[in-house]
Amino acid sequence: MGVAIGKSGTDVARQAADVILTDDNFATLVDAVEQGRCVYANIRKFVQYLLSCNIGEVLTMFLGILMGMPVVLLPTQLLLVNLVTDGLPAIALGLEPPEPEAMEQSPRKPDESFFSDGLMGRIFFRGILIGICTLGTFSTVLCMEGSLAAARTATLCTLILSQLIHVFECKSEKRTLFSVPYGNNLWLISAALISLGILVTCIYIPILQTIFTPVFLSKMQLCIAVGFSLIVPIFSGIFGWLQRK
Repeated sequence: MGVAIGKSGTDVARQAADVILTDDNFATLVDAVEQGRCVYANIRKFVQYLLSCNIGEVLTMFLGILMGMPVVLLPTQLLLVNLVTDGLPAIALGLEPPEPEAMEQSPRKPDESFFSDGLMGRIFFRGILIGICTLGTFSTVLCMEGSLAAARTATLCTLILSQLIHVFECKSEKRTLFSVPYGNNLWLISAALISLGILVTCIYIPILQTIFTPVFLSKMQLCIAVGFSLIVPIFSGIFGWLQRK
């Protein structure tokens, strides 16, 4: 690749070059490569997050039908899940800064698959975990003599919480949820808090209750929903650690 300087370089050099440095500083090439790797990594993180979350949603509904359960989530509740998890958190994930070890990695091969380094396996594994744990919440609350509306509300909480937790797992392909830096992307933290606020608002504001039909949860039901959502990152962290070993 030919490189020319833009200010003091000749016209012939600039016309023949593939890249022109407008600031005449060759160190800019290092920054450009780092930003390029960051953009590519963020696209992988974005795809991993959205695909695994959608696999979890599809699996929740599909397995519920196969097992002869009542409809796990209503259409309006599924719409709320997509509104909360596929919006701000996914966009904020695309604003991740470069990881410290980005420049230590070897260059990618031109023919390398986008889903290389086990990305597809992580997507399916995480999506399956989300679906199973979400169904676990629905079955547990329903078996504890909870109403169908309460089971759906707890399921809605588990699905959204597990996906909001997962967005922080997607911050890095090399680290687990317990070792990623949280303070380097305040946009992501803000997006997660806003999404969580939307969930709480839809459950406890009477006007929105008529649209999404959630109900108030007891302390036990809420603990079940939160507990199942925490199972997902624990198993995912163990799987990631074993995979790196």
